[in-house]
Amino acid sequence: LRQSSGQGERTGLWMYCIIENRGERAWDCLGIHGTSPVFTVSGGGFTAVVSEEPMKKYPLVRDYLIAHQRVNEAAMQTQPVLPVKFCTLAESREKIIEEVLIPKGAEFRESFAEIRGKEEYGLRARWKDLDKVFLEIGETDEKVRKKKEMILGLPERERRTELIEIGHLVQAAVQEKNEKTAQALVDELSPLAADVKRNNTLGDAMVLNAAFLVKKERQGAFDQKIDELDSRYGETLQFKYVGPVPPFNFVEIVIKWQEGELKNVSTG
Repeated sequence: LRQSSGQGERTGLWMYCIIENRGERAWDCLGIHGTSPVFTVSGGGFTAVVSEEPMKKYPLVRDYLIAHQRVNEAAMQTQPVLPVKFCTLAESREKIIEEVLIPKGAEFRESFAEIRGKEEYGLRARWKDLDKVFLEIGETDEKVRKKKEMILGLPERERRTELIEIGHLVQAAVQEKNEKTAQALVDELSPLAADVKRNNTLGDAMVLNAAFLVKKERQGAFDQKIDELDSRYGETLQFKYVGPVPPFNFVEIVIKWQEGELKNVSTG
């Protein structure tokens, strides 16, 4: 365990990802704080990509998450990576070699076999005009239309209560429309992917937040299908398509240290 110079702060090794052993090397990027060089620790046929950082808990904030991903992306330019869980800190090189690289060799080989020749792509879809979606549902949804007609002759106090109920009906209808639209998109893309993971969406406007693991030889066909969907839904949906990115959604190395170690946990 090191003491950082001048401040007396404990430092350890922040682990970004595991790669197959091609010799220890330095990387042309900086670590989680943007100040520490990134380098490697090798053993047992595998290598950990690390940087020396203060030993503490780190919040799940955008800057740290982007920095963690950025190092993974740099390593991914030369070879497949197995991302390590955010805020995994080791006390020493020896800890990494003796408790991770050597004993987890079988797990790493299996994980590399699963992602070899494949890349992760992300797709988000959201309504361009959510108000238009609400308006359309208000005019076409049978339950909502009937409820609107029913309250026309009610006194104002009773009408207010019913309007709240209409709001709930519209909200449920939007969620149902989002789910049907999302599933339609996934159904078209999933035959071209080796694996699919749907993540949580935020707000009514976001329809889909999904990751796709795509074989490299099918990337062209997958890109073409994205273009087709954009042409078909382009008037109503906005797509954000990214990749290739590290396969965070399909593999994540979680390390449980023996006693005396800062666990790989983060605060949010």
